[in-house]
Amino acid sequence: MWLIAPVENRIYTLLFIGSLWGLLLSIILWDILVSKYVSVTFHGGNLLLQGVFSSRELKLSEIETIQWSLYSHGLIKVQTPAQTGSINLYYFENKERLWLIQYFRDHFPECRQENWPLFCHQIALPLRNRDTNKPRTPRPDDFLHTRKRWDKLTIVFTTITALISVLTAWHLQQMKYLLLPVLPLCGWFVRYTIPEEGIPVSVSENKYFNETFYFFGLWSVVWVIIYLPFRFELLPAPAGISVGWTIVFIWTSGFYWRLFLMYRRDHQKDLEDAKQSVQEWEAGDSSCD
Repeated sequence: MWLIAPVENRIYTLLFIGSLWGLLLSIILWDILVSKYVSVTFHGGNLLLQGVFSSRELKLSEIETIQWSLYSHGLIKVQTPAQTGSINLYYFENKERLWLIQYFRDHFPECRQENWPLFCHQIALPLRNRDTNKPRTPRPDDFLHTRKRWDKLTIVFTTITALISVLTAWHLQQMKYLLLPVLPLCGWFVRYTIPEEGIPVSVSENKYFNETFYFFGLWSVVWVIIYLPFRFELLPAPAGISVGWTIVFIWTSGFYWRLFLMYRRDHQKDLEDAKQSVQEWEAGDSSCD
């Protein structure tokens, strides 16, 4: 099908695949540069933040604000009257992350630290518990979510999508549908957000997430059921209206609204649990002393 396709379609396909591989190579190159150049150094009362393309030096005595950001694996933003710097914890090993968190937490007054409760609940405390091998209280419905499990899920979804794309491309004689398996493959990179030892997950805690996942599946089936009759001209399309794009817009709006509800619910629960996490962190500091 690729060989008999028009030249324009073959060029577009090559450009698309080339862009995906270019993105992957760019990510690998960036990781190499980060491991070689990025560093945080404390020297003579100064904080030296070395990045890939730039460096910044701040006086520790002039730092007015410490902002604990939930971005990625955690981001520590430090601000002086003249400069602002940031430390992305993603670029460091677990023990280095914990040391940096502990340093800024201990060396600056509480009034200068912003968003610590949520940061403590979502990043700092889980990191310390993992570093000290402190087990979470087991629950009857716990299971271990690992990178290997995510790989299996990716293979399953990619295989199903590949079968659908081949049948669709063969029936419609349009090669572009063969690119559909690329979508689940893009989600494979999520595996690197999962610790190598895995994450204990409680089915009861993730009930709302599972409901959202089922909603996504049913919502997609509804989209297909509505779209196919118009696609195969079993029903007349309204004049001047692109049925496909209209249905996609409605599907996308419903999906993001469901994600928003899930995020709002989880955020509210995190706010309620953050106080207890801060108390547990402080109790751990006292026991270490």
